This record gives sequence, C-alpha cells and structure tokens, in this order.
Amino acid sequence: MSPNLLSSRSVARNKHELFDEVLAVILKSGKDGVFQTEICKEFCLDSRDGSRLAGNLEKQSLIHREKVLYKGRWTYKLIMKKPSLAETRKKRRVQITSVEGAPCLSCVYQHSCSSEDEMTQYSPSRCSWLEEWVVTSFDKIVMTGSEESPVNEPIEKETS
Repeated sequence: MSPNLLSSRSVARNKHELFDEVLAVILKSGKDGVFQTEICKEFCLDSRDGSRLAGNLEKQSLIHREKVLYKGRWTYKLIMKKPSLAETRKKRRVQITSVEGAPCLSCVYQHSCSSEDEMTQYSPSRCSWLEEWVVTSFDKIVMTGSEESPVNEPIEKETS
C-alpha cells in the first residue's frame, strides 16, 4: 500500500467528507498518483462506489485516471491534474462581491453538479437557486446603474 495513504482505515462521516479526504490523499500522492484499488481499501468502498467517486473527481477535472495493471488486475491510477500553464503564470484579482451570495458556494449538491450533462437535476442550467441569484444580482446592477463588474480587473503577473 502506498505510504501516502492514511495510516489507519478512514471512515468518513458523510459523502462530502469522503470526497474531500480522497482528494487530499490523491493530492498528497503527487505526480506518482495512487491506485483506485488502494483508495477503495483505505476508505472501505466497494469497487463500484470507488469507481463512481473517481469518475466524479475526473468529471470535475480535478484528477485524471490512467488504466494500469496492478497486482495482476486492471485498475486505475488516480493522479491530480496540474493547473494549466496559463493559470499558473497569470493571477486575477477578483473582489468577493462578484460571487457574494452565490448559492453554489454552500450548496449541498456542489459535488454532483456538472454543466457537462444539462439533463441531470444537478446542472447549473436547471438550478432554480442559481437562476434566482443571477436575476437578483442583475436587478441590483440595473437599479444601481453600475455596469462595472468587479471581475474585470487587470491581470497581474505573479511574482515569484
């Protein structure tokens, strides 16, 4: 078993904690990644649940999976995705007011939400909470007459 995994068997209290703990283990494994079967053993998941969890992480572009032969069986190596070169070289200053009150930040369905499949109930295109927030935010902009967005600030180069 990989030394990056937690020393004792982990039991997450809920889905979101499990998601975060698994992501932390994958992040800790670095560029070497961790085998999906090891994640399943460590977090007491059956292969179906482990596969769904890894698929969800991949769908959200947090990790990528490489199919490998491990101990005579096919499994996936889960590796954290690297941010794009453009993202690491540029830094945008964004004021918190641009996302203030956004329902996504505290939504219990955040980990299930995806814009890739608009037919699921957890799609931003079908979310009534998001729609209500956008309309309310737009109304505030119209009433104040301010069209200036706090997101459109100049891009700065990151100083190292």
